[in-house]
Amino acid sequence: MLPKLILHNSISLDSSITGFEANLAVHYGILSSYRPSAMLVGSKTAKIGIELFYEKVPAEEETDFSKPEIQPGDPRAYWLIADSRGILEGLLHIYRRSEYCKDVIVLVSKRTPASYINYLKERNYDFIRAGEDHVDYRQALGTANERYGFKLVVSDSGGMLNSILLEQGLAEEISLVVYPVVVGKQGTNLFRNLEKSGVQLELLRTEALEGNYVHLLYRVLKEYGTP
Repeated sequence: MLPKLILHNSISLDSSITGFEANLAVHYGILSSYRPSAMLVGSKTAKIGIELFYEKVPAEEETDFSKPEIQPGDPRAYWLIADSRGILEGLLHIYRRSEYCKDVIVLVSKRTPASYINYLKERNYDFIRAGEDHVDYRQALGTANERYGFKLVVSDSGGMLNSILLEQGLAEEISLVVYPVVVGKQGTNLFRNLEKSGVQLELLRTEALEGNYVHLLYRVLKEYGTP
């Protein structure tokens, strides 16, 4: 059984995810209101996040090799990070230390380098192996539900991962915070990698927020247009 999956992002009026400064309090305030079991993030998005907030990555400490102690009723979400190429080797402790993260679970494939698997094992990171060359998200999400009981997952990632999840029919809802700005041709369209056209949506909620932001929530309908 698959968990419910919501795609969540902040965009400009012309659907760009770059070219403006996101209000993190608004973005994560709405995300946390869903009370997800886990957040699904791509490795590139995770790495960009580290580069934005750290001029120099702090060295690992002894405590980074152990799972964090989780108290009963901890409301924080786990972070599911898809990293079949192991580009976050030496960086995952940043997320394990985060006050917003319960712990990190890494999604890998059969082609993931053995050195990266050893890195995860040495530091006691859980990982889910799904797919041959790339992560099979349907299989990975099903395993996450069976193994950890995840019922709701929110994807807080860039256009590539969100396009894959929508393309494969895994996303049930799309949550968007629309900013009062037009980026223009320098923008990066949220679903620029989507091959399928005519994805039909049903509007579930619209809310005007302080700061001239608008929150939109859509249900993804299963009747797609031309493939």
